[in-house]
Amino acid sequence: MKSTIIFPAALSLLMVSTAALADKSAGESVDDSTTQAAVKTKLMGDNFFGGMGINIETHKGIVQLGGWIDDAEAGAKAAELAAGVDGVKSVDNQLHVKQGEASMGQTVDDTVITTRTKAAHADSALCSSLSVNVDTYNGVVLLTGFADSGEAKKACGDATAAVANVKSVINGINVPE
Repeated sequence: MKSTIIFPAALSLLMVSTAALADKSAGESVDDSTTQAAVKTKLMGDNFFGGMGINIETHKGIVQLGGWIDDAEAGAKAAELAAGVDGVKSVDNQLHVKQGEASMGQTVDDTVITTRTKAAHADSALCSSLSVNVDTYNGVVLLTGFADSGEAKKACGDATAAVANVKSVINGINVPE
């Protein structure tokens, strides 16, 4: 019985504190979490998405899809499926087609670049408070997530570009109006 009471209280506290950090009301946080879960379920229910690493972020009904995919048709289908979910106001499709094959050595290098980029973001005053997804393929770094200002988006892009062995940066961080 005690766990039944404690769990809802802890969940409520988590939702309120998360909402405060994200400049959203607790209700908006719940709505976004529900929408995000519905989009994930919709994409996972479609067989061609098995094994694809797609990042899904939601902010006030805006759903952002991010990551590296094998072909553009898959990205278009993902965006179409996400747009059909209740609660989705718009879809920011940041799914990018992989260019070329990655060797085992390049895959290891990409992992190192991703780790160094996350460390650079943690050291940046403007990036450290953001939840930015970092995905690297063949030395190209894709940044996705949401920021509250263009200045924060630019700071994350600049910090990423300064990381050793980064060939280029696709800064797909969304700054909602």
